[in-house]
Amino acid sequence: MHSKIAPLEDVVQLLDEQRRQSLVIVHCHGVFDLLHIGHIRYLQAARQLGDLLIVTVTADSFVNKGPHRPAFEQRLRAEALAALDCVDHVCINHYPTAMEALRQLRPNVYVKGAEFRDHKTPELLREEAEAAALGVRVEFIDEFRSSSSSLINNYLSPFSEEADQYLLKFRQQRTAADMLGRLAQAGDLRVLVVGEGILDEYVTCSTMGQSPKSPNVVGRFLSQERYLGGALAIANHLAGFCRDVRLIGLLGQQQTEEEWIRAQLRSDVEPRFVLKAGAPTIVKRQYREVYFANTLFELNYLSEAPLADAEADLLDEWLRDEVAQADLVVVADYGHTMLSGRSIRTICERAKYLAASTPANAANLGYHTISQYPRADYVCLAEHDLRLDRRSRSGELASLLQQAAQLLHAGKSAVTTGSKGCLCYGPEAGFAQAPSLATRVVDRFGAAEAFLAVTSLCAAVGLPLEELAFLGNVAGAEAVSVMGKSRFLEEGVFRRHVESLLR
Repeated sequence: MHSKIAPLEDVVQLLDEQRRQSLVIVHCHGVFDLLHIGHIRYLQAARQLGDLLIVTVTADSFVNKGPHRPAFEQRLRAEALAALDCVDHVCINHYPTAMEALRQLRPNVYVKGAEFRDHKTPELLREEAEAAALGVRVEFIDEFRSSSSSLINNYLSPFSEEADQYLLKFRQQRTAADMLGRLAQAGDLRVLVVGEGILDEYVTCSTMGQSPKSPNVVGRFLSQERYLGGALAIANHLAGFCRDVRLIGLLGQQQTEEEWIRAQLRSDVEPRFVLKAGAPTIVKRQYREVYFANTLFELNYLSEAPLADAEADLLDEWLRDEVAQADLVVVADYGHTMLSGRSIRTICERAKYLAASTPANAANLGYHTISQYPRADYVCLAEHDLRLDRRSRSGELASLLQQAAQLLHAGKSAVTTGSKGCLCYGPEAGFAQAPSLATRVVDRFGAAEAFLAVTSLCAAVGLPLEELAFLGNVAGAEAVSVMGKSRFLEEGVFRRHVESLLR
């Protein structure tokens, strides 16, 4: 069995001799997460199309069915395939698609399951084009069908009992195709994001112990990473679903980092930046201990001075120009003095559909809540933001959310509750609750921006609250599975995550 498993490059060399013997080489590619009877019959039928069957297996890092997948790591999946008599060689494919494997293997036949014949993904369309260019015949095999995702969901679920019961009920009421079809309508929206540009920095260190000269902990520097944060991150998330995303943001005139920021923004984001004189671009730098990944200390670089009159006038001019033209305005107001009362009034008076969020942080605590906004069509808050606004430490969360929604005349509202998930409210629909769907938490600080981006789109295109809550938690699960904002939401990956949960 183990002799069948080899690097792609080694198998390519073996094929040279077999080509000289005019053997017909067949190639199958997939994740094969939990090998089942459908896979076995599919592979047996593929082997009947030639003399040699090579199977390439998607490496763990490229399995895009959600952070909870794969259920089995790549070596185990390769061993399961190699145990089949019909399989001659197995390679772990360290590329995002089968394109490179096709180029190197140059098989006579490339085989996919019949389910892909009528529902071709963008990846398969590219693979078909590559196969045609290489002279490779593409075949679709219609054998007994079963689903790894369905089997894993029912028998090997990584979720809590509460989440499993929720997903079981949700699958009975919703289909991924219908829900994602409605979300896809957001692709045509003209979206405007307004808010402070923030850079999130992570300095990783190991603790060496206490200094002998003073009572402070000493650390050893290991690495430093930087990611887009704040409104910059939200714009990038939205650009994963929408073709027209505008951004009005605030940067500092000193240590502006504008060139680097523009290079990190997706091509579908069109930014305009107000540069604040005498201030740096906001940087929030965390010093993190490497072993437990705990934040030891955070240092903020920012100015709390209000905008100069000329800067505020320029911002208001841009807002009057852009807000009324947008189908959806997403305001991420971090309370770092970008948006004055005048700017807020301009947004609220001119926005066709307004999604608003006012995250509390150490710099704005007690000075900055959602009540500053006279209206919003969709309100998105964390639980501590909502409790701060309502001045209630222990009041019933549903009642507090209803109060905030009524105050802003919001048709939809959501409050995130960390590991407990989220609670949503609408005056007509009532309440909808969804548990967290995160199974791997690397860094929880990226969840808020991803949740706001996806749920704003859901609210704008009229998805029901139950679907808004579910899709928001899927986005949150994607975000917390990576460090910082090292990866932004993409429609294709997001779609496959949703599909894997609902099978």
